[in-house]
Amino acid sequence: MPGTTPKHLVARLAALRKRIGGWKVDALLVTCSRDVRYLSGFVGDDSWALVGARGRGLTLISDSRFQEQIAREAPHARVEMRRGPFADVLERLFRRGRIGRCAVQPASMTLATRSALARKLGARTFVPVADGLLDQRAVKDAREVAAICRAIRCQQEAFQMLLGELAAGDSELQLAGTLEMHMRRLGAEGASFSTIVAAGANASLPHAVPGRTKVKRGGIVLFDFGARVDGYCSDLTRVVALGRMPRRMGEVYRVVLDAQLAAIGAIGPGVPLKQVDAVARRIIEKAGYGDRFGHGLGHGIGLDIHEQPGLSPRSKGRLEAGQVVTVEPGIYLPGIGGIRIEDDVLVTPRGHRVLSDLPKDLASAII
Repeated sequence: MPGTTPKHLVARLAALRKRIGGWKVDALLVTCSRDVRYLSGFVGDDSWALVGARGRGLTLISDSRFQEQIAREAPHARVEMRRGPFADVLERLFRRGRIGRCAVQPASMTLATRSALARKLGARTFVPVADGLLDQRAVKDAREVAAICRAIRCQQEAFQMLLGELAAGDSELQLAGTLEMHMRRLGAEGASFSTIVAAGANASLPHAVPGRTKVKRGGIVLFDFGARVDGYCSDLTRVVALGRMPRRMGEVYRVVLDAQLAAIGAIGPGVPLKQVDAVARRIIEKAGYGDRFGHGLGHGIGLDIHEQPGLSPRSKGRLEAGQVVTVEPGIYLPGIGGIRIEDDVLVTPRGHRVLSDLPKDLASAII
């Protein structure tokens, strides 16, 4: 028999059931592994969850590879161990639960899988829902915020260790590997995304891939990195210079920092998403670099490194208390370099709280 479901999971399932009712279906088939973890606590893969519109718990559909792991991580869940296709188990569960229409997550289900389910259970049975759990996961509970904070502390300590070792002649690849090693040694499950280390002119590439370029004295190096702790991601960017900051980059650094601080100051519940982006963008445009800031100001973080909400000129909606967003304006000068400064910010009921505290004034960027 399943055990008692933890209170935080009961709350998440209850919130989801209200949304399932609005979709006019009998259940939701959860095929996104991050969502399965969010709802059950089970961190494995290749497993689905079925959440009915009524009741309290959920049913995990998995196989013998994960039987012991599920017993450890989700002893409260009902479990169906399959020996054949998922569709065979679903047919049994739908019949038992009298499920006629079931919502599915099209973003995490291949066309081949959906076709196989439709052949077994009928095409009209499955109703795609656009957001899945994205809207719900955008607002973090206290446990989630605490996990993100642990990830931030881990990556910040790792970065400080790296700065103590950084020397001219180190390659981007070497620095990326060392930074990720430090994060793992400090307790991270791994990097929350592929670490970006960009030296000199390579820093003008917003998503630079570390290579064999070496750090030079009197040059800059951009680090965009994150740790994953207890499944949750962090995401920070800092730029440092060895010995001295190039004059042009120093000028750009001040503009980016001013834009970032102003945008952070604008964050609060009810504030339009695009308004926060506009605050930073106006400062950069006024300094003459408007065409050198081509991406959105930031994004939500959580179990995925990119979650809702987005902060960009095209964003719709407003900030809500409990959301955690990055604020990362940047200016990129091809052939010269680039500056991006990024922190993780929690929207609170009365404003905001910056969760990261790595130094970012210009003086601290020169080592």
